[in-house]
Amino acid sequence: MPSNRSISIIPISIVLLALLLRVADRKANKLAQDNLAPDFGAISDVKTKKSTFFAYLLPLVHQANEEIRAERIALLKVSRRLLQNRPLTAKQTETIRLLAKKYRVTSDDEPISSRIMTLLNQRIDTIPAALALAQAANESAWGTARFAVNGNNYFGLWCWSRNCGLVPKEREKGKSHEVSKFNTPLDGVKYYMQTLNSHPAYKTLRDLRLGARTNTTPLTGTLLADGLLSYSERGEA
Repeated sequence: MPSNRSISIIPISIVLLALLLRVADRKANKLAQDNLAPDFGAISDVKTKKSTFFAYLLPLVHQANEEIRAERIALLKVSRRLLQNRPLTAKQTETIRLLAKKYRVTSDDEPISSRIMTLLNQRIDTIPAALALAQAANESAWGTARFAVNGNNYFGLWCWSRNCGLVPKEREKGKSHEVSKFNTPLDGVKYYMQTLNSHPAYKTLRDLRLGARTNTTPLTGTLLADGLLSYSERGEA
């Protein structure tokens, strides 16, 4: 589960992000090829630090979203087959079983029920890049936080098993959580999106996204930010 750090900069970041994404897109391909995180702490110019940060993370966000899109395409293919009352292949059944497990949907129903398909339709969907980048900037202090530098964790994601991550220096006495450590920044981005798409705390976010899809409303980071009150102990603040 994500950390209880403030998300107060998110609305401002999302508004300003559109101006910086153009610059980020130009740098994205090169940084993705290099696969090296810049030393954000060594960049003194604020504008340069922000554009470099977004340029580095943007291709990772795109890649994570592309994988989600592929999962959604597979899901919709099965949905169409069920609507046509056609039996599923063994491979399709296994695909739904694995997706149900990944996205925390109970899949004991046999055959695959409409309830499972409805829940997966709500959960398997992309996260706006602006939202992901704004949260990453906030949680990682623009890539300079210890958990980002040493743990490839730009979102303050928590874990609870002993030695599962890095112990917070300011952890309260009696607390046992750690901040997750990932092998690569991409792994951290993927887990962040999976958390928003599956954890009960973010059902409001998923409902807002589904409503936007249903009403053909543009899916924006600003809209979905209202579903992130559980990401911070400060709530709306």
